[in-house]
Amino acid sequence: MADLTEQFKTEKPYKLILKLAPPIMLAQLIQALYNIIDSLFVGRYSDSGLTALSIIYPIQLLMIALAVGTGVGINTVMAAKLGEGKKNEADEYGGVGTPLAVILWFLFALVCWFIMPFYAGISTDSPEVIADVVLYGRIVCIFSFGLFLESIWTKILQSGGNMKTPMFAQIVGAVVNIVLDPILIFGYLGLPEMGIAGAALATVAGQIVAALIVMKKGFRKSPPVKLYREHIAQIYRLGTPNILMQSAYTFYIFGLNLILAGFSDQAVTTLGLYYKWQTFFFIPLGAMQTCIVPIVSYNYAARNIDRCKKTLISSIVFGVCLMAVGTLCFVCVPTRMLSVFTSDKDVIEIGRIGFRFVGVSFIPMVTSLIFPVFFQAVGSSLKSSLLTVIRTIVLFVPLGFLFSRFGLDRFWLTFPVTEVLTSCVGVLFYRGFLNSDYVKANLQKLLDEQETPVMQKSKPGVIITIAREHGSSGKQIGKLVAEKLGIPFYYKEMIALAAHESGLDKEFISDIHKNAPDILRELYLSSHVIRYTIKAQNDIIRKIADQGSCVIVGRAADYVLKDHDNIVRVFVYAPKPYRISRVMDVYNDSPREARRNIRRSDKARASYYRHISGKRWGESDNYELMIDSSCGIEGSVDRIMRYLEQNSAE
Repeated sequence: MADLTEQFKTEKPYKLILKLAPPIMLAQLIQALYNIIDSLFVGRYSDSGLTALSIIYPIQLLMIALAVGTGVGINTVMAAKLGEGKKNEADEYGGVGTPLAVILWFLFALVCWFIMPFYAGISTDSPEVIADVVLYGRIVCIFSFGLFLESIWTKILQSGGNMKTPMFAQIVGAVVNIVLDPILIFGYLGLPEMGIAGAALATVAGQIVAALIVMKKGFRKSPPVKLYREHIAQIYRLGTPNILMQSAYTFYIFGLNLILAGFSDQAVTTLGLYYKWQTFFFIPLGAMQTCIVPIVSYNYAARNIDRCKKTLISSIVFGVCLMAVGTLCFVCVPTRMLSVFTSDKDVIEIGRIGFRFVGVSFIPMVTSLIFPVFFQAVGSSLKSSLLTVIRTIVLFVPLGFLFSRFGLDRFWLTFPVTEVLTSCVGVLFYRGFLNSDYVKANLQKLLDEQETPVMQKSKPGVIITIAREHGSSGKQIGKLVAEKLGIPFYYKEMIALAAHESGLDKEFISDIHKNAPDILRELYLSSHVIRYTIKAQNDIIRKIADQGSCVIVGRAADYVLKDHDNIVRVFVYAPKPYRISRVMDVYNDSPREARRNIRRSDKARASYYRHISGKRWGESDNYELMIDSSCGIEGSVDRIMRYLEQNSAE
């Protein structure tokens, strides 16, 4: 990882992308072939089956969003625990994953079994298609336990850096699906002809095989039941944003299906075939989206904005060049592409026009999809989420409905118009990013002004961590305690050391609480750039503690050092009127500003602490000493000193 981090700082962005992308592209290629070949055999068997696949596609996306989003939550918290050297705690979260996957599968399968006829009925009027939707949909949902388990176990493996086993599992699962498709659909090798039911069974068989491959290394023993509530809450705090963002694609495709169903089943089939081909052409773009996140995240945290810009530009240039191939195919040979799957003349005629409109959208689609990833990489989770919501919910379905009023041919204008408008919003957000104070600051000047921090030597003894409410004078209290004991004090010094050791920017590390948005805070805290920063802070806190006795203020140091010997954890609080008065005196805030800043700062600290520890910030069980600082700074210091004397005497 250290070598890769060094490459993030020095390697040319386009070379890094070319180095990181191929393994990701291989995995995505397998998935693309999986989807295309599945539809290929179904299309040759029956046109109604092909329409059914298009209708059931949103349900499958929703299932994947729920399974993968839960896996992302587990992966994020496990990666953080492993980064802290807490393998046992990481395994506890992994152990929750298997029962959680089983529960999710059961609930999803149960709901889908009952709603499938209704869902099919609102999507088409054809009795034959409805029967195929219900049959295929019930099979892939009832037997989806393979998908849920594979998604969880894959993310568990990836949290520890094991990428090869999940990739191998995906490849084998896809091959199983591809091989079984013609055998089960057409009844080869003496088996009965099963039609679309065979396609569904081939799909779930591939998922189950993939799950079995990752099970050996991905399965973790279940922790005590009493830990489940806390661990599940932490998993979904981290995983829910991903579930919601992925679900947005489900609902917009479902909305477009409903609009097209008003014209004909063939129109719905055409849209489904577009998404099959789209998956194949989007492999390079999807790989680049994945690759640029760690590169941009690291360099943004290091305030190397020029490399962030170059990485973005390189990815857009590559994306445009590669997607131009897709544009040429969709514009020049749409009939041949459609004929691969179907001989239905109506589908081919609808797609001949529709594919050309869609193909034109591929070029602006590059920026409409890369900008959200870029903003996610720099921690701007709100902008990233807004772009996704604007594209999938605000634009796609309303524009689809609007253009459909002018006929089916005009409906396809939805795609280029949506991508252009989303890209325009992305450009506006990017201009705002470039004009932000953090980006515009002169990096070299900041580096020249910074003194090289030095870790202070100390003697063996007590380590005091101080967490505090905003305006409670906790920092001043901690500094005075350190002076009385003659030991080092760490606050700004800790941040400077973390920046120096990691190569990240001092101001960025200092402001991660301040920069956290009021909404989507968990998504912000779980982003790559913040995870780099949190790891840098935690590493330096442990190094400081290894030097000996000291006072450390903030940054969840009480939890980071929870396994360290001779720790006294202090929480400093005070009544709201006292804190408002204190903030007004220290920062010259008005009463209204003081109340707002106290509320925002405390909420950010509480979220950060919960994100790090899974525990409630300020809860007395987490600390040895709770201090009401309204008695004054000196009085608070005296209470801490008396506590230390009493406990040292014991």
